[in-house]
Amino acid sequence: MKIAPPSVWRIKDSLYNLIAAKCEDCGNITFPYQQICSKCGSTNVKSIKLSGEGTLIDYTVSYQAREGFEKVLPMYVGIIRLDEGFTIVAPLTDVNESNIKEGIRVKATLRKLRSDSSNGLIVYGVKFRPAEGQ
Repeated sequence: MKIAPPSVWRIKDSLYNLIAAKCEDCGNITFPYQQICSKCGSTNVKSIKLSGEGTLIDYTVSYQAREGFEKVLPMYVGIIRLDEGFTIVAPLTDVNESNIKEGIRVKATLRKLRSDSSNGLIVYGVKFRPAEGQ
């Protein structure tokens, strides 16, 4: 697997944060961030950082991995309803069969997504983990 440092650098904001766009004209919020409002077509939008907290709606466990992800099996992926109302699909971390169930509160955290053995580059990004007390 080849990961190019410039391509990771260009998308670092979306890897490290949950960023949405808020239209200054109509108030519509779009996730993920877009430069044009999906409701009124205005380009007068600003970026806002989402809380990164939500509820796990459903999840699945994968025991097969793509190239470069063999060491993270089993891989948990969840459908998460963020507190701001958006529903997203995201990887889960710090979970196992004993502490994961539908309806638990989850929180975004920064974790390793993948690494490139050819150049040693490690790519970090947002995953979700059970909130404290879950």
